[in-house]
Amino acid sequence: MGFYTILAVLSTVADVTPVTSAIAGFAESDKIHVIGCHGEPSQFVVLSAPIDVPDAATIAALYEQADQRMREVGDAFKLACNTAGLSHEWRPVRSAGGDSAVSALTTSRSCDLVMVRQPDREADEDMATNIDALLFEGGRPVLFLPPSGELASPVERILIAWDGSREAARAAHDGLPLLKAAKSVDIVIVNAEKLPDIDAPLAGTDIAASLSRHGVHANVTTVSKGAGSTAEAIAAQVTASNADLVIMGAYTHQRLREWLFGGVTRAFLDRTPVAVLMSR
Repeated sequence: MGFYTILAVLSTVADVTPVTSAIAGFAESDKIHVIGCHGEPSQFVVLSAPIDVPDAATIAALYEQADQRMREVGDAFKLACNTAGLSHEWRPVRSAGGDSAVSALTTSRSCDLVMVRQPDREADEDMATNIDALLFEGGRPVLFLPPSGELASPVERILIAWDGSREAARAAHDGLPLLKAAKSVDIVIVNAEKLPDIDAPLAGTDIAASLSRHGVHANVTTVSKGAGSTAEAIAAQVTASNADLVIMGAYTHQRLREWLFGGVTRAFLDRTPVAVLMSR
């Protein structure tokens, strides 16, 4: 079992090199087929005051800018894949909103893995892809590269954030191709006694035993979040274990609650310096 069809969601030219380099670093990259997807708006509406009529010149300029962005991302993607020796195809998509993630949803459901680079907020990069759409509607695991785009090659040290939930179980099993190739795997459970799906005295033993039957030997660690957050506790363990990758479930709680109050998913993605594989 492995990742043989990977969807690269590319919002800007800056995403191309990190994403394609990460894919080229996977084991058996010669067997991987990469589908590059970039979205642009299918229509623009611009009203000109004071009579509120469409401004044809402005609309034409916006279409030309969109076409140029699409060409630039596509050309960069094809060049990067050719240089890395990756089998590939390019799928530019026009949609109502122009979001690259939403535009890629149909394609994502036929892929083994979706890969996207997170924007660098310190450099004022906009959140150009709809992460919620990828996780809620894609149906496939999503590997989020950090803003730096770095992913160890090979990925040797993996941390699984485990809470016993359906989402965590999905993520752990979706990550098996990477787990089986890793040299070190740590299962981390935060505040086990407060998790409804965890038997605190035996926390992590079932998932560790299941992974061992796939040849994955994992250490189980239970920690307390203390006065901090769950995301902070997981991040501390990432640092302590020098992990190359984190595997975790996404948006375990009800969606409205996540939107109103945030959650471990968003908090962890905002703070982690390493790649994160998420499933839901």
